[in-house]
Parts: sequence; structure tokens; C-alpha cells
Amino acid sequence: MNRVSKFISVAIASLLALAISVPAWAQAHPKNAQGEEFFIVSSVDLQKHQVVLMRPTQLTVVATIGPQTAYLGEKGQKLDVKAMKAGDTVWGITKPGPDGSVVAVRLRQGAMTPAELHKLYLQLPASNTYSVPMTPRPQSGAQAAPLATSGGSRYSTQLGRPRTHHRRPNAR
Repeated sequence: MNRVSKFISVAIASLLALAISVPAWAQAHPKNAQGEEFFIVSSVDLQKHQVVLMRPTQLTVVATIGPQTAYLGEKGQKLDVKAMKAGDTVWGITKPGPDGSVVAVRLRQGAMTPAELHKLYLQLPASNTYSVPMTPRPQSGAQAAPLATSGGSRYSTQLGRPRTHHRRPNAR
């Protein structure tokens, strides 16, 4: 009985860990409506048929490119992979290769719009209509001093010195 209960507890713990990690992995690699991820081309090595793609999170992916890779321009026109250069921004579809490597299936030139940035990475509405709670900054020193009730400031603007009020002693 002890072996069976141990096996069941390990199986439940494994399933729980898997259930927690899948949404985290999906969130780490957000995709747009077409199933594409946004990348910045870090480097291109045509002799090795590899391209280093950097995600906005600064993580890099080494992807294999070849005749199966479709490279498209911003307007959807077919481009030669040789035209790809470091610094290009692309939307890409990748898949795992048979040897565990990453294969670039399609790379499309294009920038990320602010609306896409909000939707994919910030989880905020694309329109700037969300409300941000504003709290006043804490004040210190002269900023926190209350204003005098006589209508003027507590501090003189004349040479930066405080005003002095001379009063006569009450004569009796």
C-alpha cells in the first residue's frame, strides 16, 4: 500500500506542476492573432543557415532557416532570405525541429504597434482609457509648510530671506 500511495502522490504533484507551468510558458511567448511571435533579428549566418532572433524580453532563439522558410516583406511580398539583416523587426512562426532545434517556418517583416505591445506584453487596454490611481507625492521641508493666513507666502521672495515683522510692544 505504501508504494501505491507514494506513486499517486508523485503523479498528482507532477500533474500539478505541469498544469502550472503550461500557462506560464504560453505567457512567456505571446503570439498575435496569426500565431506569430515578435522578434528582432540579432544576427544572420547564411553559411550555417541560422538566424538569431531576440524576443522583446531579451531572450534569444537560434532558428534554422532554409528553403522551407518563407521570408515576407511588410506588404506580404516574397523576399530572399539573403535580404535579412541584423536589426530587422519580424513576426515569425517557428516550430521544433526533428533534432530539437528551432526551425523558422515563416518570417514577416513588420514593426510592433503600441496596440499590439499593450495586448501581448502589458495586458492593458490598447486605448489609453484605463485609469491609473494617482497619489500625491509626499512633501517635505518648505513644500510641506502651510501658507500664512495673511494672504502671502510664509517665505519672502526678496533675496530668499524670511520676512520679519516688527511689532511694537503694547504700551500700557
